[in-house]
Amino acid sequence: MKRTVVLAPLALLFVSSLRLAHAAGNVVSIPLQRSFNRNSNILVTRRIARTRKQQGKDMMQLAPDVDFDEDSHDVEPDFGQVRLTDATDTYYYGVISVGTPSQNFTVTFDTGSANMWIPGVRCTSKACLQHNRYDHELSSTYQPLNGQFAIQYGTGEVRGVTSQDTVKVGGITIKAQPFAETISEDEVFELPDTEFDGLFGLAFKSLSSGGLVPPMTKMIEEALVDEPVFAFALSEGHRSFGELLLGGYNELHYKGELRWMRVTRAKYWQVSMEGIWYGDGKFNMLSLSKDRDVSKIPLDLVTGNPTDATLPDPWHQEKADEAAEKARKKARRKAKESDPDMDLEEKRRRPPTDTSPKIKKLLPTGPDASPETSAIMDTGTSFLLGDPSSIQLISRIIGADFHTGDMSCAHLSELKSFWISLGGFKFEIAPEHYVYRDPVKKTCSSAWVPSYDSPFWVLGDSFLRAYYAVFDVKEKKVGLAPINMPLRHF
Repeated sequence: MKRTVVLAPLALLFVSSLRLAHAAGNVVSIPLQRSFNRNSNILVTRRIARTRKQQGKDMMQLAPDVDFDEDSHDVEPDFGQVRLTDATDTYYYGVISVGTPSQNFTVTFDTGSANMWIPGVRCTSKACLQHNRYDHELSSTYQPLNGQFAIQYGTGEVRGVTSQDTVKVGGITIKAQPFAETISEDEVFELPDTEFDGLFGLAFKSLSSGGLVPPMTKMIEEALVDEPVFAFALSEGHRSFGELLLGGYNELHYKGELRWMRVTRAKYWQVSMEGIWYGDGKFNMLSLSKDRDVSKIPLDLVTGNPTDATLPDPWHQEKADEAAEKARKKARRKAKESDPDMDLEEKRRRPPTDTSPKIKKLLPTGPDASPETSAIMDTGTSFLLGDPSSIQLISRIIGADFHTGDMSCAHLSELKSFWISLGGFKFEIAPEHYVYRDPVKKTCSSAWVPSYDSPFWVLGDSFLRAYYAVFDVKEKKVGLAPINMPLRHF
């Protein structure tokens, strides 16, 4: 059974046609027509809520003028909040409105791209005819930008023209927001595979096609949000509700403390990635699988503590090389103690070979340089994308077919968590998040997908569902903490 893969410029959305079999009549639109108010009160309200949470006090003892939903842990449900609908745990969408008077659209809010686009009324592709289409002639606030727009995805593309109009999202009104109205869309955007109408990019402006200002950038520039921050709480379960909060984050939606990671390149939400481990294993799979035939690597080398008897000859040689390198480092340390200048000359003559995060920036550049491993946080991608060698090894460990992802549901209780190191912090990916269970067909498949052309790993919804994710645009950092979100369905 082959996978159907849909990608944004490098990764938008991974969905299997097997997994998406919803009729068009199941699409649920939830218009958000709310006012953006109480700006001065919201931060005070959240500080009170945070203090009471830390003190273990009843959250209902907040100020009397504050709306609070005990079930959702929401201290201010109207403030910059967008309700997200979960479509089979493979993608999420919410509602925006465009134009005056408003025309409503469902969009996927995508941290892996930076443009906003919706179907235009001139588009006659089947995908457009199945979705809501924007008619700029009906809007008194529409202005043409007369630019051409095209984005190529993994299995198709969208083309259109650029326009600007009033956009409302989560009660926030953005005037003269540039976007694209499509004039053609490929079949990957047809029902039932794609329920949403368009896309709302949340990556950095440098990624935007055509130089169009992303909506979040415009909100920040025009001071429409209190803070240059947005946060995702993705739900679990078909037709359950998640949340996107614009202009801040909700301390009640996560457990413990946020772990902040610096964005290494302000284009995608990209952070450094140091390794992947399985269960209690001590070996980093990123280093084990690099440039090796992973089919011959003993699994107990990865999943536990191997004995010398389980190691093939190359591993003995590697241990000897490591011992020799330690001896060289020790000699260099002694040289530095006796003659610092001589040690400096040694470093210049022989660049360091250690590839730990602290020293990667000192490595030589060019075709012979060791590439730095990184990952992007992408709400527009369903699964977990990585280099084929690592994914092949992971597939062997969990008993999944490397090419199709198919695996048995019978032994899920025996699987352990993976641990992934990002920005110096280790995060857990439990079996319930890296194994996709089809609720209708009762089948299982791996969420680990090989990517042959991406320069980095892509951590999509399978990973992000387990964490409350905060994106700080100004400080260029991402914060993650275990999610604390009650499950709600409609």
